[in-house]
Amino acid sequence: MKIPKEITVGKTTYTVRRGSKTGCLGHIDYQTKIISVATQDAYGNKLESEEVHDTFWHELTHAVLHDMNHPLRDDEKFVGKFAYKLSCAIDSARL
Repeated sequence: MKIPKEITVGKTTYTVRRGSKTGCLGHIDYQTKIISVATQDAYGNKLESEEVHDTFWHELTHAVLHDMNHPLRDDEKFVGKFAYKLSCAIDSARL
């Protein structure tokens, strides 16, 4: 699966930056409307594509919950579990 360069959630369009160094695997900035997804770990090692995809879905889940004004938006445990389930479901889809 390729990661988009841009994605719209509700009325907000986010720019997706790959390879951004955020100090973590991913980050979403609601003010600048940027989703950053790392392609390397803190040591400069290339991340597996599965981990990059999972990170994208994780940050996208934050964006969706933010758009919904949902109180679980910043709950990393919930977001992580939900994003993992979403990623697995999408990966298993047969078109």
